[in-house]
Amino acid sequence: MTAIDATGLGAIRDLADTLQASGRSLLLCGAREQPSQLMKQADFERHVGSENICGSITEALQRAAEVYRLHHADKATSELTAGR
Repeated sequence: MTAIDATGLGAIRDLADTLQASGRSLLLCGAREQPSQLMKQADFERHVGSENICGSITEALQRAAEVYRLHHADKATSELTAGR
């Protein structure tokens, strides 16, 4: 994204909160200068998590793989525990 206003940021924040409440994550990458500054000013990291704001596609793909592994490891542990 090249530019965003407070309404757009609010919509992304609401999406991030909804995803987090359902056990999912929102990953963002490649934000240009204006959106990045607005996100910092609005303390946006606390909704998405600083680890989920990535500087490049490569970084975002690595983070997505990590999130996937963590989610599936937690799921496997839950299934093992439930089977006892």
